[in-house]
Amino acid sequence: MLKNDELGIQAYREVRKMIIHGKLAPGQKIIQEKLAAQMGISRTPLRVALHMLEAENLIEPKNKTGFKVKSIDDKEILEIFDCRIALESTAAGILAKNYTPAEAHKLRRFFHPQQEGWEEDYEAYKKSDTQFHNFIVEKCKNNYLYKLFKQGNLITYIERIGLIRPPEKTLQDHLDIVEAILDRDSEAAEKAMKAHLTKSREVIENKLKKPTNQDR
Repeated sequence: MLKNDELGIQAYREVRKMIIHGKLAPGQKIIQEKLAAQMGISRTPLRVALHMLEAENLIEPKNKTGFKVKSIDDKEILEIFDCRIALESTAAGILAKNYTPAEAHKLRRFFHPQQEGWEEDYEAYKKSDTQFHNFIVEKCKNNYLYKLFKQGNLITYIERIGLIRPPEKTLQDHLDIVEAILDRDSEAAEKAMKAHLTKSREVIENKLKKPTNQDR
């Protein structure tokens, strides 16, 4: 039999997927007995998983023994984008200086194969978007920068938040970033990434500025 910590890691991965894909909604209470039964495990490995998710800031305490899925408000999303702009723009500029042929091949394949069909395949585009941004930070060969990106759990937040703007609004942004990197134009790559993320940040910022019904 697998040890509780090994089962806990498996449970962590499964519950994390539930949160990322909205099967466990923001603000939803986690009923541990029900979830453990659903996953076919005892509550001990589930508790291991929940503490790992709490450390990632994906869930938060609801009472002394319970948890709920953490909600992300628009103010937090702005803060996340501020971090992303700083880290990912720098990473794009660094990657432009030192990518390998294999990395160039991978960059070309993120969006080009389906340029004409992204609007009809939103989920595939969302997946490529997440992988693309993580790839640039991971492959820029600045280990400390990537460590900051991982410690901030930014890739998880990218997955949770989803697309701020639709594919037709961001596809060309992505292609511009790829082109600048492949041209080994570090300054252009950094500017392209910053412009791309800033546009999405502005969507959230403008949403916050709009008066609510209570303000009227």
